[in-house]
Amino acid sequence: MWPDAYYITYNMFTASGSFLNAEACALNRSAMLTGAGAAQQCFTTSSSYGGLLGADLDGSTAPPSGEPELMVGLGTTSTTLAYWKFHVDWATASNSAFSGPSTLTVASYTTACGSSGTCVPQSGTSTQLDSLSDRLMFRLAYRNFGDHESLVVNHAVTAGTSVGVRWYELRMSGGNPAVYQQGTYAPDSTYRWMGSIAEDKAGDIALGYSQSSSSAHPSVRYTGRLAGDTLGTMTQGEVTAVTGGGSQTSYSRWGDYTSMSVDPSDDCTFWYTNEYIPSNGNYNWHTRLASFTLPNCGSTASNDFSIGVSPAASTATAGSSATTTVSTAVTSGSAQSVSLSASGLPSGATASFNPASVTAGGSSTLTVATSSSTPAGTYDITVTGTGTSATHTATYTLTVTSGSGGGGITNSGFETGSLSGWTSAGSTSVVNSGAHSGTYAARVGSTSPTNGDSSVAQTFTAPSGSSTLGFYYNVTCPDTLTYDWATATLKDNTTGTTTTVLAKTCVSSSGWVQKTAPVTAGHSYTLTLISHDDNWTGDATYTRYDDVTLS
Repeated sequence: MWPDAYYITYNMFTASGSFLNAEACALNRSAMLTGAGAAQQCFTTSSSYGGLLGADLDGSTAPPSGEPELMVGLGTTSTTLAYWKFHVDWATASNSAFSGPSTLTVASYTTACGSSGTCVPQSGTSTQLDSLSDRLMFRLAYRNFGDHESLVVNHAVTAGTSVGVRWYELRMSGGNPAVYQQGTYAPDSTYRWMGSIAEDKAGDIALGYSQSSSSAHPSVRYTGRLAGDTLGTMTQGEVTAVTGGGSQTSYSRWGDYTSMSVDPSDDCTFWYTNEYIPSNGNYNWHTRLASFTLPNCGSTASNDFSIGVSPAASTATAGSSATTTVSTAVTSGSAQSVSLSASGLPSGATASFNPASVTAGGSSTLTVATSSSTPAGTYDITVTGTGTSATHTATYTLTVTSGSGGGGITNSGFETGSLSGWTSAGSTSVVNSGAHSGTYAARVGSTSPTNGDSSVAQTFTAPSGSSTLGFYYNVTCPDTLTYDWATATLKDNTTGTTTTVLAKTCVSSSGWVQKTAPVTAGHSYTLTLISHDDNWTGDATYTRYDDVTLS
């Protein structure tokens, strides 16, 4: 919306589906508001451009008189945005003009998900979602602060091994936009896309988006920054508006857009809307609305914060651990110190926070460690954040299983992020990529050559009702079996016999393979998981192990 018109943009296609160009139209707003006959005036771009966004007015201060509508799209290179100026004359249509494209130089980026645009993973399905990275994302929010004019906009880009949200604040200078600040929001390796951005009357910026990963269903989150913060940064922490309960299992399209708006009643409250899925399926989208304020807006706001956990629920076998991220955000006033604690733990379990306290806007990792005696069941753990002026809670649901899925094995899936419970020798580590399930797996050996055996081992007692030990291995062995291999042994300490569960094997990339061996309840065993390398340059051998179970 602009004072002189409602502006609409289109992507135009032939009847057979071939892209033609972008089209921008102005609708006579004054006539429409009075119910009079209304006309429209339209212009087209070349076929090099699509997905244009028109400046959308926020706030009560209009643009300078006569200022044309600004329209912005992605440029033809990965270092530019393109823009047009649309001047409409309702009295004399021939005086209307659509000038451009002109270019703005921005920080170089790589289009998210390559040429296909589709690479966003989801939990529990191989179906990936479309990042819609070929266009800017709604809105191009405009605000006139009196001493400067500002516009904010965003799009999805590659961020490390995942996808993040690139955002820009443009400011008008001499009648043309210029980049005032820019940044890419990607605080970790999960995927963030489908963003929307806006500014409040204090110059604070809020950014909402979808979030997903191979271990999380698509969810709705938002973050923000204050007007005086370091340029190019989002400082207000990440808040989960809703955690998705399911994934889209057959179709890749997601969106096509979300919306971050500012409530005109106070010009401070942000309203964000986005979609999620409550359970696996298709066409079963739900919509979530979230409202919040940032602390710079309004001088009488008391200091307050919010707290949330992600994931909101986890499963752990007795004797292992589960983790979740505790996030806080400033909801009004200034940031305060928040001490974290947990209650409602099951018997034999302990909770630890790293760090134990945060400044509102920061996050901490909660680790709940169970013992082999922790009873199976589902427990609602209350996470409490105690600040200097407010206290808030969030609920983390932990399901503890026994027998199958770990039994007497401690840290059976290495989900503590360490080798706790295991004895290691040689070159060993825990890696957070390529696990069989969950986040972590043990890597025995190294991506650089090592000399001889590396191993992790654990001694345990097979619990009542168990008869089978299992584990998964994934060997990378570019050499031959003569020199390098993976192997595993199981020693029955009660009888003194040793079984080779995994015979020596060497393949370039095995993928995940399960091995099993019989056990006797009540017997003591030592499981040793081994990788052997001959220290030859250029063909390092290593093996990942994961998900040791007793059933």
